[in-house]
Amino acid sequence: MKKAMQKYIGWGATIIITGAVTIAIFFCIFKFNGLAAGISKLVNILMPIIIGIGIAYVLSAPYDWLRHKYMRLLAHTFHWRSRKAVRCAGIFAMLTTFLGAAAIIGGLLALIVPQLISSVAGLAATLPSNMMHLSRTVQDLVVQYYPSGEETVMNAYAQAVSYIEEFVQNSFTPSVDTLGYVSAGVMNTVTVFKNIFIGIIVAIYLLAGKENFIRQIIRCIYAVLGKKWGNVIVEYGRFANQAFTGFITGKLLDSFIIFLISVVILNVMDMPFAMLVSVIIGVTNVIPFFGPFIGAIPSFIIIFIVSPLQSLYFLVFVLLLQQFDGNILGPKILGNSTGLSSFWVLFSILLFGGLFGFVGMLLGVPLFAVIKHILSDIITRSLRQKNLPVQATDYAWLASIDEQGNPVRLPVRTEKNKQKSSEKSEKSDESASDDTGDKTQDE
Repeated sequence: MKKAMQKYIGWGATIIITGAVTIAIFFCIFKFNGLAAGISKLVNILMPIIIGIGIAYVLSAPYDWLRHKYMRLLAHTFHWRSRKAVRCAGIFAMLTTFLGAAAIIGGLLALIVPQLISSVAGLAATLPSNMMHLSRTVQDLVVQYYPSGEETVMNAYAQAVSYIEEFVQNSFTPSVDTLGYVSAGVMNTVTVFKNIFIGIIVAIYLLAGKENFIRQIIRCIYAVLGKKWGNVIVEYGRFANQAFTGFITGKLLDSFIIFLISVVILNVMDMPFAMLVSVIIGVTNVIPFFGPFIGAIPSFIIIFIVSPLQSLYFLVFVLLLQQFDGNILGPKILGNSTGLSSFWVLFSILLFGGLFGFVGMLLGVPLFAVIKHILSDIITRSLRQKNLPVQATDYAWLASIDEQGNPVRLPVRTEKNKQKSSEKSEKSDESASDDTGDKTQDE
């Protein structure tokens, strides 16, 4: 009786869970706009917490390293080995980490922002004269090489010029409704700084109590899921941490080096708006695969307005720079941290970029690497339980799998096999012709 009740209870739980999942899927499909709006509102409310988690995650590695160094220093110098040493080392590491990060960011902003502002202001101020000069150059070239299509080409060029001028004026110069834009910009700036300030406080609390937070999370995981699934979740959590940490830190370092190389070489080449173009190249380089193309297009347009010839030199420079980054610098810094092929990198960027925008394009590759790792482990365990080959190479040229679980492969058609098969066919043709000859003689 007891077993029958447990069986019915299991059936009932399965039906309830299946129905709940079905309703949730139906709601996500047909009420996606409302769900997205609710998620967006929740994200806006929790933005300071999200920023704090991001800051703490990025600064976790240098904080741990500095705390370990301070603990060793206190142990060797003052012979402190108690909780007092751990507390003091944590305080010193926290101060050093945040002051160092603030010094690095402040120094970069002090170097980049003034030149960036002057580049943008110069671009907006010289745009009309540059566009007029470019218009004359294009018209001279059209008259010289394509006189019959002068009207068509110049009309298309005029439309492109008006679009670029409108974009630059709307983006970089004040408009008629200045007060509304200024007030909205001030409110957005205040909100951003408020979120960053609260996020820094949250990051300090998270770093100070990091070990305790991790212990509590792992404790809850084992309490809810038990030993078997708890071990699985903890294992995948460690892999995800390694994938995200290695990819994000490596990609940021790689993009910063590309930015420095761009600044130096573009200034040596006397390229117009070198700092602005270098910032665009460095920022967009954070995005895998599509980043170089996204950064090269607006940079090319900016340089082309001033000097069409130098814009061609810029394209050659970008091509060489991206070859250097993709074949030498990137693999040296990142290695094979994600384990994804080029196709899956492209797939993950398109998928998560379409769902989550810029953040999805940035984090889509390590996220998909974690998903692929989990699916690969599930497939491997399933194959082992069914006594089937595990390695993907075991399924190359597979014809079937025998009862012992060994792969049976298709015969490989080498040159010797082709010669043997052709010789056999020739012999069979000769024997067939002999048989027909004998038959005709008998007749």
